[in-house]
Amino acid sequence: MAIGDLEIYDNAGRQLRAVPEPEWQAIEPAVLAAVRATPRGGWPLAVEDPEPGSAHGRIRVSDLAVTAALSRALAGQPDYLVDRIEATSDDEVLQGIQIQLSGLYGADLVSVTERVRERAEGVLTDVIGPGTAVPVSVTVVDVHR
Repeated sequence: MAIGDLEIYDNAGRQLRAVPEPEWQAIEPAVLAAVRATPRGGWPLAVEDPEPGSAHGRIRVSDLAVTAALSRALAGQPDYLVDRIEATSDDEVLQGIQIQLSGLYGADLVSVTERVRERAEGVLTDVIGPGTAVPVSVTVVDVHR
């Protein structure tokens, strides 16, 4: 789906208006399945070739794959929850990663942000390549119990 392409949403709206309105609980699984099945486009990011010169061409990965890898690597920690992960790029070059967290009340949030940044940098080294220095911004935007 191209950016600004609303055809899918227009089609879904027409289909929903054409169906007699059941209670939400009756259609919720079908609506959620349709939304989840809709392909999402991402921005391609250039990746450092692990074996330069061994093959022609360029290696790229979607920014969605990068943020998904970060999300998996940062999940399941007791002292924070990931609120948002955003990748910024320009001309297929990853320019930065912004991570927003909700910190556990009473946790040492300075060490939490340092740990998250280090873990994120490790993921980026694995996915993009070791020669790529990408700024990682980690911000605590909320506190939870």
